[in-house]
Amino acid sequence: MSTSKRLFAPLILMFGMIIAMVGFAGPANAAYVPQTTVSVSDQTPAAGSSLTFCGADFQAGETVTIALDNGTAYPSVVADSSGAFCTTLVLGATLTGTHTLTATGTTSGSTASIEITVAGVTASVVPPATAGLAFTGAAVLGIGTLGALILVGGAALLFAGRRRKVNA
Repeated sequence: MSTSKRLFAPLILMFGMIIAMVGFAGPANAAYVPQTTVSVSDQTPAAGSSLTFCGADFQAGETVTIALDNGTAYPSVVADSSGAFCTTLVLGATLTGTHTLTATGTTSGSTASIEITVAGVTASVVPPATAGLAFTGAAVLGIGTLGALILVGGAALLFAGRRRKVNA
């Protein structure tokens, strides 16, 4: 029996199975659920400062709880008819380092979080007029001039070395 006759029956069966699977496949009914998101007005605020915390794609009219990863709970807010909210949060005066703000929908259970880095409060000190980089002397001559001097010095050493070989 030839090779083409031996492969004919399995190929017909395979194409028949593919057509049956495509023909009887039902439509996908997965509902699109948007991913909740949050944002802040400043991701590097100072300790004790306030920032605006906003969220989107929560359920309309849903109560949203807001918490900081150190256990600080802020007053809950209610998402508007589009599922969005904005509120002002005041950070603790002693809060420093990297922290995560999280918004959780009480009805949907949807959560979204964002990381912020809180800088500590420092005293305002006016630097002296002479503060700056250390004086290296390169500014007087300029870096180009310094490079040229090194190049000339190297050429002089090379010339002196060749002169010794000729005289020896």
